[in-house]
Amino acid sequence: MRLFSRKSNGSAGAPAPDVRAAGEAIGGLLEARLTDADHRIRVEDLLSAAAAVCGEACIAAAGEFDPENHQFVPGSAVLSDRINDILCANATDWSRTGSSVFGLVHSGAMKQGYPHAAFPELADIFRVYVSLLSGGDADRWGFVGLSVPENNWPRIPPLRSAYELRVPVRALLAEHRIATPSWPTATASALVTELARVGEAIDHALAIRLVLETTNGMAKMAPMTDRHFREAEETPS
Repeated sequence: MRLFSRKSNGSAGAPAPDVRAAGEAIGGLLEARLTDADHRIRVEDLLSAAAAVCGEACIAAAGEFDPENHQFVPGSAVLSDRINDILCANATDWSRTGSSVFGLVHSGAMKQGYPHAAFPELADIFRVYVSLLSGGDADRWGFVGLSVPENNWPRIPPLRSAYELRVPVRALLAEHRIATPSWPTATASALVTELARVGEAIDHALAIRLVLETTNGMAKMAPMTDRHFREAEETPS
């Protein structure tokens, strides 16, 4: 578990001004939500929440179903070629990821001091996902399978983070006039911003693994909806 003090160190990357501002605003929202009474933030929970928001943004941008109103079981796997295009431009190596989510995280993080060596082989992110789809302790409901050490797993299920942050994040996207197809870009900008903020508090390779594996897993997981939440509350324990 790593902690860092909440403080500003500037923005990361250089996307279009409105997208960058939206990313910074989303990062500020995440930090405010996860700051404890001692003004500290658990790094893994922050990065997991940022990645969860980005994963759901990819689902919305893909347009294959509505994250707020669908018939899938929340937490179940929903695979999509369109999602892989948004995540990595269906590339097989980092040099071809371009302006995809992973491409933006890769270029933005390196501008903030993360070495290329901190990034695993691109295909390994997807191999880990497939191998851990039903992987014992990693297969906890609402969590994605992660290859990072258990001590670095988030404490908050990313499925819960995405649901609880949906309304305020979408409000910020609307405030900055970000259209749905550009939501992945704005939330990837937020990811880079947070990677920059925590860069001195966590091993770079571990942080990148956590971010990429969570984003990929959440982009392929059926989100929680208000209807499902109400049904869960009404079900006798």
